[in-house]
Amino acid sequence: MNVLLLASPDVQHDFDFIARIPNLGITSIAGNINDVCDVKIADLNVTKDPHKFVRKTITKYHIDLVGLSCMSFQYRSMLEIAKIVKEYDGVQVVFGGYHPTLEYKEIGESPDIEYIDFITRGEGEATFRELVQAIPDQKYEGVLGLSYKENGKMLHNPPRPLLDLADIRLPDRDARLLKKGFYGFTHPVDVVETSRGCTQGCKFCSINHMYGRSFRTYSIDRVIEDIQDAKDHGAQNIFFVDDNITLNTKRMKRLCEAIIDAGLDDIYYQVQASTSGIAKSKEVVDLMARAGFDGVFLGIENALPRNIEFFGKAGMATDSEKAVKYLHEHRIIVSGGIISGNPDDTREDVLRNFELARKLKLDVPIFYIMTPYPKTEVREELINMGLVTNPDDVTKYDGIYANVKTKHLSTDELQYLVWKMNVNYYNMEWYRSNNIIRRYPKWYLKRTLELIPRYAKRRLQVALGLKTERDFYHEDMKTGVLCKGGV
Repeated sequence: MNVLLLASPDVQHDFDFIARIPNLGITSIAGNINDVCDVKIADLNVTKDPHKFVRKTITKYHIDLVGLSCMSFQYRSMLEIAKIVKEYDGVQVVFGGYHPTLEYKEIGESPDIEYIDFITRGEGEATFRELVQAIPDQKYEGVLGLSYKENGKMLHNPPRPLLDLADIRLPDRDARLLKKGFYGFTHPVDVVETSRGCTQGCKFCSINHMYGRSFRTYSIDRVIEDIQDAKDHGAQNIFFVDDNITLNTKRMKRLCEAIIDAGLDDIYYQVQASTSGIAKSKEVVDLMARAGFDGVFLGIENALPRNIEFFGKAGMATDSEKAVKYLHEHRIIVSGGIISGNPDDTREDVLRNFELARKLKLDVPIFYIMTPYPKTEVREELINMGLVTNPDDVTKYDGIYANVKTKHLSTDELQYLVWKMNVNYYNMEWYRSNNIIRRYPKWYLKRTLELIPRYAKRRLQVALGLKTERDFYHEDMKTGVLCKGGV
């Protein structure tokens, strides 16, 4: 059997500004099925014409089964890919990833199943492998975690228990058809996973529906082997995609020491972490710097205690100031996620988040807007409050677009306010203090030269009365690319 695994062409533009990383999920599945089928994988976000690429690849490799991985905001574009696949007689389509896992029942009862033959729910390595083995005899009822179509209806097998990570083989990076176009600042980048899951249970997060409130880890030796494999395939930059890698700071210390001992401290690492995990141990941060970590995304969440409590994080130490201080002592780039648009937020409350980002001197603040992701606890609460203004168009569920209102702000008022926060943050003070220019001066210069003409033109148009800030706001909302110091 010839299998093609595809990741979505859609990107989150703010993240794409600094990094475009390959999809780990399809690479991991490829590494766990390549002995039972011929598998190829591709990230469609590095193709100029995804539809043309899909058609060409299906024909060239005589593909029998196409797997499509997507998050919520990517689902509709991947459904369009599925429609293209179904133009080829006999080629079957399987959906997987966060959105299909969360919405499998709704998808199974929708017209979309005309283009979908299977859905793999949760972790895909074992389910996809068993699906490939079951297809010749069409005996699917024993494949846990699988939904399959029979007589025009989607049937759902029982869920699959969480996998033992010791049974998961290394990702198959040789299966990639597209090897260029991935970057982290100025370096070729790849992805590595050291753990799965998180025990914190934030109400806005979907991870619990994938893994439950669990935290499972790969052995340190396996992680080092994975990093070495990524480096052997050309990576100079590794992004750890763990849900919360600093839940166990002792393990994080061992990982850093292992990276140093293996001589893999000559490449660069980025990671997402909790503020409490980083603030808990300065020793770990010192080791991270020695091991080559130069970027950390922190879930700072919000400036107001009542909103932290609303997120389901009451009692969890935020420790934002201490965490940022430890990281900035080593000139590590700090990106911070801050969520506005909570039920009781006023204009002044939202601006408190802006003030917090300035106070912390975040190198890259990401001003998220509360998003009612499918099946999350917060979605149901916001719907019951009458605050969800876009319950159905999941293409806008990327954290940047406003899909809610607050008790004091309309959706448009909230969206415009967050847009203005991005405009105003990147000022001369930021230019003087950020760590990006120290770490990546070439990238910084290139991006600055790209942005200066655009924003100079905008300022001139405003000065001449040809356009207003609102005009540029609406332009940015159409493209999904937010201002960074413009207007």
